[in-house]
Amino acid sequence: MEMEITTIERRTAPQATSPLSTPHSRWLGEQVAILAEAFNEPLKPERIRVYVQDLADLSAEQLSFAFSRARRGLKFFPRIAEIRELAGANPERSDDAEARAAWDVLMDFVSRYVQSDVFGNYAPDQGCRSTPMPILSERILDTVRRSGSWRAFKCMTPSDFPFQQKRFFEEFKAWHAVNAVPVERLALRGEPRKALADGSAKAKPCATDPKPSVCESARPSASVLTEFPNPQQIHERREVLRQQVELLAKQRGGDLHGDKRE
Repeated sequence: MEMEITTIERRTAPQATSPLSTPHSRWLGEQVAILAEAFNEPLKPERIRVYVQDLADLSAEQLSFAFSRARRGLKFFPRIAEIRELAGANPERSDDAEARAAWDVLMDFVSRYVQSDVFGNYAPDQGCRSTPMPILSERILDTVRRSGSWRAFKCMTPSDFPFQQKRFFEEFKAWHAVNAVPVERLALRGEPRKALADGSAKAKPCATDPKPSVCESARPSASVLTEFPNPQQIHERREVLRQQVELLAKQRGGDLHGDKRE
């Protein structure tokens, strides 16, 4: 067993980035070889190197726990994904655990440092504390901005709690995917493209052309006063109204005489 590991080290010694170039990696290679021996699984040095490279990010405590569970609970030699799952490195569970830990950090920060100014705007404020505020990660700050800003978290009621927490978890887990989207795909620069280049249809003139000559229906009627009338105009308007009143009175008088004749 030791000769096998030593052979791998000699083959990879000139390479600075060898999977077995660190104490942790060498220990991991030995543990993988021991696990293979327990399952009577023949492993080539190249395969051990692959296992070491894909499991090197886990701690020795996690790996020891995973190897122990594999020897006691599995019937066949585990693959890399199975070992990672036994070590508690399931991606979905890790993301959920990280989101919950970030929520706890944010709640503590909000209760201590987020305050309202005289205008009702909520923001982090050190206040009279002598110690500086902790610096939150960019991921948490972006998640706060996308899930309702500081006010939503500071003024959260018990009935708001489950919905606000769910929204925070969703935005926190989607942070890497959102940041990976190229901005140039969403915000095009330069002149906007013509929606109807072939001229087969035309847009409504009221929605696209601000010129008043395009929308005749939008013009104010002649009877609408656009400015306060002068005394002469007021006098003429009163005269017209007086004539209309006299005309109506004559018409009503004629109708009354006709009724009496009948």
